[in-house]
Amino acid sequence: MLGRRFLVAGSVVAAGLPSLSATAQAQAGRPMLVFVGDQASEACKTWRTQWEPLFVASEAYKKLDYRVVYPATAALVLNPASWPADLRWVLDTFLLSQVGVEQGDETPRFFLIQNRQITFTTLGNSGWREVMWPTLLDVTGTKG
Repeated sequence: MLGRRFLVAGSVVAAGLPSLSATAQAQAGRPMLVFVGDQASEACKTWRTQWEPLFVASEAYKKLDYRVVYPATAALVLNPASWPADLRWVLDTFLLSQVGVEQGDETPRFFLIQNRQITFTTLGNSGWREVMWPTLLDVTGTKG
């Protein structure tokens, strides 16, 4: 049930996608993972110290573009100034979705972007382990 909720959420986000920046369009052929966290969150600290090193050492990482949005507090996660200019469309799209309205600044959040669209998003370390990581392995054709 949990996995289905995340998959549906990702589909909802993808359906509301506006036009993209030139940078986002340029990466159309290579999947991108965007990690959004905040420095005050214990869950984000856990991901950065335990899960991120494993991810960066993986074969899947080598087949993805990986970007991080990591402001000081959760409140700044929703501030466009906290995001790199070429990724602000991700924030805009997310905030226009039902998931964005309901979950807003909850972190850690992960976005999978393929073919200039947010194709999947999930929340939390359990969302990473149970849903996003297996999805990334599938998308990249690698093994964990």
